[in-house]
Amino acid sequence: MHRFIPHLLPILIAGLLMQGCSGARLGYANADSLVRWWIDNYLAMSPEQDALARERLASFHAWHRKTQLPDYLALLRQGRKFVAGKPTAADALLLGDGIIRRGRTLAEQATPDIADFLLTVSTEQIERMAGRQAEKNADHAKEAQLAEGESGRRKARYKRVLERAEYWFGDFSGEQKETLRQLINGQSAGSQFWYEERLRRQRDWLVLVRQVQHERPPRERIIELLRDYAARFDMPTDPTRLARAVALRRASAEIAVAIHAMSTAAQRAHAQQKLDELIRDFTELSQEA
Repeated sequence: MHRFIPHLLPILIAGLLMQGCSGARLGYANADSLVRWWIDNYLAMSPEQDALARERLASFHAWHRKTQLPDYLALLRQGRKFVAGKPTAADALLLGDGIIRRGRTLAEQATPDIADFLLTVSTEQIERMAGRQAEKNADHAKEAQLAEGESGRRKARYKRVLERAEYWFGDFSGEQKETLRQLINGQSAGSQFWYEERLRRQRDWLVLVRQVQHERPPRERIIELLRDYAARFDMPTDPTRLARAVALRRASAEIAVAIHAMSTAAQRAHAQQKLDELIRDFTELSQEA
């Protein structure tokens, strides 16, 4: 289950930011159900496990609404300042760090509940989870065109970056698209590296879950193992690979700044309006009982 908290909840946050006003409200209202469905898809939970997940996720969701949504407003305002100003790569990295930091807060809050849940997971469920991971990895590798060499990976990255950019800023002109393509082609795609990091996190997770299932350690020890896993989740610990990860993050930040620089005044206004709608929506969500 911990595999999903640091990984899925930041995705849910990003998903809310990509859905707009009504989508954000609907998505957030059903976030605990979505996470429960996600876990069941990997584990095929027993009725007892489903009841435990339902209870703990409901409490987690209530905590999140009360304590975290108000904090997300600061992140949204930081994003609005980014769009309205003349941002640098350092500003873009700061935004990314803010998302990572909030993801870690979610993981820490969920850790005791995850420790309890892990004690219920069977050998069969662990193997099902490993199989589902392999299926998802194959889909991810295909979408990222990892088998197509650097050229194919850059094409996949261009498509992904353009889709996100046009969501926020509106349609790009042919000239803007070509400029973006050249920027992407001027950098290493990094897709293979991040895929390897994805596999590394999955291997570490399966080792942890199998250790818990085999040794049945005390709850406090499981919490220690989970915290150690979360600490190395975002970035590799190997110095060479860490340097590579930092360089790739920097390259992505430079692309974000370049996209902003090529946007028109109307496109920046489009992005600011979306952020204003989300700020209003998150404010209302945080005030709901």
